[in-house]
Amino acid sequence: MSITTKKGDDGSTDLLDSSRVVKFDLRPECYGALDEAAAFIGWARAKTSIKVIHDALLLIQNHLYLINSELACPTESLHLLRSTLEKRHLEKLESIAQEIESGVQLPRKFIVYGQSEISAILDIARAVVRRAERRLVELNAQQPLTNPIITAYINRLSDALFLFARFEECSHRIPFAHPDSSI
Repeated sequence: MSITTKKGDDGSTDLLDSSRVVKFDLRPECYGALDEAAAFIGWARAKTSIKVIHDALLLIQNHLYLINSELACPTESLHLLRSTLEKRHLEKLESIAQEIESGVQLPRKFIVYGQSEISAILDIARAVVRRAERRLVELNAQQPLTNPIITAYINRLSDALFLFARFEECSHRIPFAHPDSSI
């Protein structure tokens, strides 16, 4: 079986129930942005030497697969899914973020990203998650989601990725850079 089906040549794509939508439909926009974020998260996971960050990023990638499955499945077909995002997933993310936050002195003002490769990758992932969140809110306004945990999770995820990036910098004794208005 080839990965190339040619079915998308007309600008459409399959949802999980085999219905077809245009590729710019809000569902593929949401899960596409989250897939992009998951790729950046994977890149950061491959680069980090900090076990708690590595493990948290792998867990998040698995949670994103659950979310993307739900987003790729119209409401009337959610019964096709074996599992969905649950409150325990959100609580685990929140717990990890609290643990990381307790180990980092957060900056008191805006920062310039890119102090390390890993923190820069995590900041890109965070920005992509924020884009996905905007699309998700729009989707929810047009086609209400049945699982409110998804929007809460995505909102917390961007905060967690910010914390992970700052933890990476602090763990490697890399100072925060702040915008310089004199430039």
